[in-house]
Amino acid sequence: MNGWPDDYTARRHLVVFGDSVAEGQHDPDPAGGWIGWAGRLAGHLDMPRGHIANAARPGATIADVVRDQLPAVGHLRPGLVVINCGMNDALNGFQNADVADRLEEVFTWSASQGAAAIAAPVPHPPLLYRGLMSDFRKKRVLQRIHEFNAALNRSAKACGMTFLPPEAVPRVDHASLWSPDGIHLNSKGHAYVAEVIADLARDLLSARTI
Repeated sequence: MNGWPDDYTARRHLVVFGDSVAEGQHDPDPAGGWIGWAGRLAGHLDMPRGHIANAARPGATIADVVRDQLPAVGHLRPGLVVINCGMNDALNGFQNADVADRLEEVFTWSASQGAAAIAAPVPHPPLLYRGLMSDFRKKRVLQRIHEFNAALNRSAKACGMTFLPPEAVPRVDHASLWSPDGIHLNSKGHAYVAEVIADLARDLLSARTI
């Protein structure tokens, strides 16, 4: 998994943690693979695509991020870190204390590298409203989404990092931004998320020596 060189130290570099949405699934690159919001974000920030270390993997929870993804990029010194996960945690359940501890590990590492870090909120994907799960389970998943976002906000603040609140991405829950499966953003959705994160990232990066 670790395919990034030890001299990956230029400050105009991006590290991404997360799940299949962070990986960019359902936003295909004509050259192969995925573009995703991360690739589009790099374009907004004038970062070469080769300056992205996207450690995200399908199905990842915050536990997977800390156990597998963080060690793979731990030697890097990026200028910007973005974490985009939590949906799999919300679907499968989690302990709030465990989430808090693991988020602290990610944010503490980011701070130790001198990076700006942004935590993207967990959205409400269309899949939740298609009648494919019981009302009870849907209610529990929505509650977990709320709890995970609250944990992101608390941990980011505690570590001097930034949480992108759900109200900053009001269109992300619109069905037109999602793929037919209702759980992955489509190309329009990735483009929208990238634009929103880019506006925030520019301000954060300008406040640092890069």
